[in-house]
Amino acid sequence: MVEGHANSIEDNLIEGLSFKLQPGASYITNRRSVTFHPNGSDTYSSSTGTKVIKIRMNGSDWLDPSTCKLMFTLTNTSTAEMKFLSGPHSFFKRLRVLVGGQSCEDIDEYARTCEMFNVLQSSSVRKNDSVEGVQAGETLANNNKTRRVGMKLLSGLLNQSKMIPLRVAPIEIEMELVSAASDAIYCTGTASWTITDVQLKCDLCTLDNELENSYSKHLLSGQSLPINYGTYISQSQVLGTNGPAFGVNISRAVTRLKSIFMTFEGPRDASHDTTIKSFNNLWHPMALSDGAYNDGQELELQIQVGSKLYPEYPIRSVSESMSQLRKTMGIHQTPFHSIDISPEEYRNYKFICGIDTEKVLEAGFTGLNTRAGDLMTIKVKPVNSGLYGSVSDPTKFHTVLHADLIIEIRDQGVSVFD
Repeated sequence: MVEGHANSIEDNLIEGLSFKLQPGASYITNRRSVTFHPNGSDTYSSSTGTKVIKIRMNGSDWLDPSTCKLMFTLTNTSTAEMKFLSGPHSFFKRLRVLVGGQSCEDIDEYARTCEMFNVLQSSSVRKNDSVEGVQAGETLANNNKTRRVGMKLLSGLLNQSKMIPLRVAPIEIEMELVSAASDAIYCTGTASWTITDVQLKCDLCTLDNELENSYSKHLLSGQSLPINYGTYISQSQVLGTNGPAFGVNISRAVTRLKSIFMTFEGPRDASHDTTIKSFNNLWHPMALSDGAYNDGQELELQIQVGSKLYPEYPIRSVSESMSQLRKTMGIHQTPFHSIDISPEEYRNYKFICGIDTEKVLEAGFTGLNTRAGDLMTIKVKPVNSGLYGSVSDPTKFHTVLHADLIIEIRDQGVSVFD
């Protein structure tokens, strides 16, 4: 039987016996590595002066979004040494990306969202990123010592593969600093720092006249250039003193919801006061046991959208939470790609729960439509309510919705569809 199936398959010429040369791209006549500078001030601080960095990217060429990197000089203006708690993203609380004047992305709680996805990377990627930026635990001496850092922006539009014609779709990036200097770093004295010499570095490509004219005719005829990208919608809710069991309603609706990431913020013990801030407080009740497993502090989580439940039977352990997270990240079957989180870290201040809402992971636009009017509710409660102490109640609940969006670039302007 196996022989019959084996003889019926189609043969293809393997790569080692195919002597076709790789296709070229002679229509790209030039590539330049350029630098864009912010408008107005070049000195930014969370305590005084300008707090929003605005950079406009325009020109006649095509932007390769994968090459965008933000670089700046960080100066410690306090009288005490300051310690970094994570990468350069910790200094920013909001990111907005506008294309042709239309808002394409608006990521609130930017530092926390970046930190969550930073935790979900492999250790080697994080090490490489720390060479460009900074590493948790590094220090910067006081009295105006400086450090030049760089970072890749967490932006769906700038992390997709399609080039963007800046001539008809100029891009403006706005980044707002954290509210207080101490929100991003640890300092034994009064925290104070400034950001200067901000630069956005990227590559621009020039097309030959024939291909450039064909795109111009395409746009002038009323056609569009659609670009699909995934964005991140961050929301949070203060829980107060309602106890460990609660339900959160998500008001934001999208046409195609890919996945949902959930994190908690909660009380910490004195040993973590120097390393944990709001942005990296990815808390689990077992954090107060220093990450040691405690069955009395297990959580139960489930999402309901209309009559549908995700998953159909609630998550009731850190083991199942990690399993769902790996499935959401698409790495549940591979032995090569991993998340750099140990069991103790996951039960401490790196707890992330992910739920995938797509029908097929590798296909596009198979996510859940939440615009049908059905209410989305996230239900959380302790598994063993009799053993759960009020000292372990979470204080804040955070959600990040990962959704498919489309931007249409036309000669008359830009439209965004979510």
